[in-house]
Amino acid sequence: MKKKALWVMLGLGVVGVAGFALRSGESARADVSVAGPRGVVAPARVETRDDVIDLAFELQGGGRVVEVLVKEGDRVEAGQVLARLDDRLARARVARAEAAVMAAEARRDLSYRGARANELRAAEAELAAARAAESDREASRGRAERLLAGGAVGAADADSARAGADAARAQASAAAARLGLLKDGTRRELRREADAALSAARAELEENRTLLAHTELRAPRAGVILRRRIEPGEFVSTMPPVVVLSMADVSQLELRAEIDESDVGRVEVGQFGYATAEAYGDRRFPGRVLRLTGELGRKQVVVDDPRARIDTRVLEVMFQLDDTAQAQLPLGLRMELHLTPGVAAATVARPLEP
Repeated sequence: MKKKALWVMLGLGVVGVAGFALRSGESARADVSVAGPRGVVAPARVETRDDVIDLAFELQGGGRVVEVLVKEGDRVEAGQVLARLDDRLARARVARAEAAVMAAEARRDLSYRGARANELRAAEAELAAARAAESDREASRGRAERLLAGGAVGAADADSARAGADAARAQASAAAARLGLLKDGTRRELRREADAALSAARAELEENRTLLAHTELRAPRAGVILRRRIEPGEFVSTMPPVVVLSMADVSQLELRAEIDESDVGRVEVGQFGYATAEAYGDRRFPGRVLRLTGELGRKQVVVDDPRARIDTRVLEVMFQLDDTAQAQLPLGLRMELHLTPGVAAATVARPLEP
């Protein structure tokens, strides 16, 4: 009986030691799972790298829309015409300014070119005639003075001959001066005046062409039309500006994720991960952390989980999707971001295996 009791006691001791060892192993493995690195899961929303652009006409005072050339979802290129206003008045102003420039150019050319050959020949002939008349009047005055000295004519006739000679001399001088002006060309002051008038006309033309260009709404860059807010026939104003179209560049998409403040220490720039969405099932969209904001704030991404905390503070993280992963994700789509443990977390020392 004593031997049987001894064997029973020894068996109970072995069972106790085995149970203790089993519990110790489970405790060690629990410590390993707690101390090991773990990822971060956070709600996110699809955004574009650049902000959404609201487009409006620049024409002062606005105008009536006559044509909208795009619809929602269309892809457009930079500089593409998207919509037009009634441009009849603007085109008339451009035509008038173009005519004014042509007139100013003609006056400028005339001031630099000077007199034509026919004008010079006419002036020379006029001068020759004036000099001939001067010579004849001088001869008449000489005869009158001789006759006056001999008493053959009166003093009045002699005075008339002298006045005629003086007038002929003045006419010849005037003809010579006109010929000299034609040969010298236009004065420099008049040339500068003509240049200034041409510059003013060209500036007015450019102004009217700019106003005409403002009747067209062009895409500032490539992208996709998100909203069409106006239709042909409607009047738009610029005070305040009326948004006609909204567009965005969807070639580079990002996720704006909200990391709970308790997980901030496990997120770093360059960290890899992936995003999922209920609409895409098990599909994963890989990428990496592009940048972190420097301030905690309130949650903005609303999730449907009633257990989710809404009063916690979060850090916004921008997550860049890979180029091959952007399968036309709609802007504003709510997704779930999964970040893999960073390098620092992966190298934490683990307890020894039992």
